[in-house]
Amino acid sequence: CDYVSGGRLILAPTGKITPYHDARVVKEAAYKGMTRALDAGAKKPLLVVQNVIPFPDGQLVCILGAFEALYIPLQMRERENTRNFIKIGLHAEEKRTEAFERVVRNAIALERARVFARDIAGGDPERMAPARIVDYVKSSFLEDSNISITVVDDDDAIAEDYPLLAAVSRAANRVDRHKARVVEIEYKPSDVARVTETLMLVGKGVTYDTGGADIKISGKMAGMARDKCGAAAVAGFLKACSILKPPHLKVIGVLCLCRNSVGEDSYVADELIVSKSGKTVRVTNTDAEGRFAMADALYKLSEIAMSELNPHLYTIATLTGHARASYGNYTA
Repeated sequence: CDYVSGGRLILAPTGKITPYHDARVVKEAAYKGMTRALDAGAKKPLLVVQNVIPFPDGQLVCILGAFEALYIPLQMRERENTRNFIKIGLHAEEKRTEAFERVVRNAIALERARVFARDIAGGDPERMAPARIVDYVKSSFLEDSNISITVVDDDDAIAEDYPLLAAVSRAANRVDRHKARVVEIEYKPSDVARVTETLMLVGKGVTYDTGGADIKISGKMAGMARDKCGAAAVAGFLKACSILKPPHLKVIGVLCLCRNSVGEDSYVADELIVSKSGKTVRVTNTDAEGRFAMADALYKLSEIAMSELNPHLYTIATLTGHARASYGNYTA
């Protein structure tokens, strides 16, 4: 194409948009277009961001879709200089440039948070073992005055305050870097008087899930390093808050980090374990470890919520097997 710099023009159409579509069609088009540009050797791609009328956040979704194509996994970045572009340009035919600049700022902030979350979620079982996730989280929030971090890594403290998590972690405790950790991350705005609501998030951070004594078989264990995506999502959300600094929001996030290993000290079905709430829980399947990993932290936050302003509690976890059983493959 002689009309554009570099002589290359890539069209990434969404196709016909119907009332049944959502903003993902914009994201997928931008992702495919940027991927094609990188494959063609583009080092300074210019993304033309059109305003897709059916979707109010279409521009933001479009930019994030393009950014997604630029991501390189952490362990690749640590080994060598693998940067696949020099810079990216963004263009929109907007009369209100301030509005588009705000979209771009939000997209950059969200992408920084998403990269942080993807680094944790996609790291292999050793690079992102519980102890190393703690180090990575701490280094990411250095010198951020709005963020405070508390790490519980003492075996006795975890057994006392998080007995269900401690049960899951028993077989992993022989390896120090695999031992359970609980990371509490709190975001407070500079003026706490402006806070109108409190988000309280518990993330499942099983760094590797063998299934435990109910071990995964027939190749089902592959990919279980991503069983920590719930905790990664919570960490990423806190990262976004630390960048965007919402003035009305207080956020408390808890990362429940452990490894569901198998060994002579594994917890097993039929055990009765007393949770922090005082309720007795019977183990029926050690491969249902996610709820064990999060339950005590959720109870603790429910107690804290009593004194917080307009609290909302959520758990975030990769419980895809049960999601599929309940809702089907598409939703899961």
